[in-house]
Amino acid sequence: MKPRAMKPRGLTFVTVLIVLAISAGFLWLFTYGQAYWENMEVKAVLNQAANLSYSEHDDAKVRQFIEHKLHEMFDVDVEERGRMTKEILIDYTAEDLRIERSKVPAWVHIWLTYTRNVRVPLTGGVKPVTFVDHAEQDLAPVKW
Repeated sequence: MKPRAMKPRGLTFVTVLIVLAISAGFLWLFTYGQAYWENMEVKAVLNQAANLSYSEHDDAKVRQFIEHKLHEMFDVDVEERGRMTKEILIDYTAEDLRIERSKVPAWVHIWLTYTRNVRVPLTGGVKPVTFVDHAEQDLAPVKW
């Protein structure tokens, strides 16, 4: 008896679902990928500030360090009434950046809540994405 040859099944429902899932993944990555990548950089700045808090006891200087780094990363040139001005891409206020220290145990906690506007490619609209980042550092003296 001769085995039957399998003929190709063509386009199936599972194939369509896989193609749709991959397309949705690429659309999400294209839309939100840069914002989430930049969020990882913001977390790195907060970790640097937490490390700086070990040697710097003035929270105002730590806050100034964070704001300076954020302006380095997110400032863009915008033309306003014929002049070029700087504008930051993320939206946060002074109350959105919190620095809290505790004495026992000696720790510092830094929180930053900010909003980043993301342009949605298919609709052309703008969607705000809110991030809440946290960094902490042990401030206890090192004992050898």
